[in-house]
Amino acid sequence: MSGCLLAGTLMLLNSCLDGENSSSNQGEFYGVVEMNLKAGGNVIYYNDLDLPLYSSTLSSKISDGECCLISYSYKSEDNQNVAALGYYTIQELGYSEVDKGMIIPVKTDTAVVKEDELPMASINLTNYVKGYLFINSYHESMDTGQKNLYELSYNMEQEPEPEGTQNVYQLYLRTNKVTEGKSPKDNQIIPNAYNVKRFFDAISYAEKGKGKTEYCFKINYIRSFTDDSIPNWTSTEVQRITIPTEE
Repeated sequence: MSGCLLAGTLMLLNSCLDGENSSSNQGEFYGVVEMNLKAGGNVIYYNDLDLPLYSSTLSSKISDGECCLISYSYKSEDNQNVAALGYYTIQELGYSEVDKGMIIPVKTDTAVVKEDELPMASINLTNYVKGYLFINSYHESMDTGQKNLYELSYNMEQEPEPEGTQNVYQLYLRTNKVTEGKSPKDNQIIPNAYNVKRFFDAISYAEKGKGKTEYCFKINYIRSFTDDSIPNWTSTEVQRITIPTEE
């Protein structure tokens, strides 16, 4: 995934919610639940630049502060007065809570393999909203029902590393097995949400002070091990987030 993380997410959402040629659309997005006074209940924010999603059948079943994956249908005839209401009305097709991964604001020792540490075949950044970074971790041939602990670490005091014409901040995603699973093995995608607001606010402030309009980062993760003792690190492509302008 390359390009601006927020802009890419917003474009994808607009294609589902703002289509004028169809009265009904469907979507699936990662988001964060918050209480909303206008809706009189809980809504789901899918980005920081647009109105939230509201489902009358779902609102009372979800809790403020949850991270989630929601699939829904959207009818334009149900959303003729969106600007005044302050939210989109949707019909919920599916909802699942997303676990929150651990945050460590100190860079872990990348040369040392932790107990029961696991490699990840790949990771995919799926959204950044309300200070939460959503990351899907892809595992090959993992036992069914196995439970893993995920942690995202970074040096709060780091200086960005030059990479081409960009200055890039580094984060490190690691995971280890905490509960044994059972056969059969299967390829699995595990989503987690990480509260990086403190770190991203800090680097946003620092880069804005340099006259920048965006900041760049990438996630480093272990792709494999050599002799079970030497971690082989790789990383995502550089991600860009536009620094919000003050209203």
